[in-house]
Amino acid sequence: MDENHYIEIVDEKDRVIGRATKEEKFQKELISRNVVAFIKNNQDELIIVKRSPRKQSWPSRLDLGTCGNVNIGETYRQAIKREIKEELGIDCPVNLYNKIYTEVTENQKQVKYFTAVFIGTTDEKPKLSDELLALRYVKPKELGKQMKKNPDLFSPSFIREFEVVKSAI
Repeated sequence: MDENHYIEIVDEKDRVIGRATKEEKFQKELISRNVVAFIKNNQDELIIVKRSPRKQSWPSRLDLGTCGNVNIGETYRQAIKREIKEELGIDCPVNLYNKIYTEVTENQKQVKYFTAVFIGTTDEKPKLSDELLALRYVKPKELGKQMKKNPDLFSPSFIREFEVVKSAI
């Protein structure tokens, strides 16, 4: 996504209070909204991907198949449907599981956001976008073991969000 692209800025109660570019959001440590989807196939294997080295946040790390910012005027549900289509090239029914607030330090800055966490199931074959390098399927139990053994291979937000949903997937 273009760093000059505007996103909505929210307060501590997730109410829209303004807008800023992604770069301004990071530099000023503002709160924004994003979405993630844990998408599995009918064999209960999760889609995980390797992020592009060109990504600003956690380049070349393993991550969820779908995550991204909520654009101006979008609902969380509209954003996740768009992200699934953009990043994986599929349509997948999803259900909202939870909404969480996160603060994480990245490049000496506090990155703050509300994340709507969705869960979906599909056997449609994904097609990777240019934001992603590789895709694989993994059982949740095996994923948890890999995260414990090699946490530096994964984006920190993926590890945190996995902890939130692992009992439901």
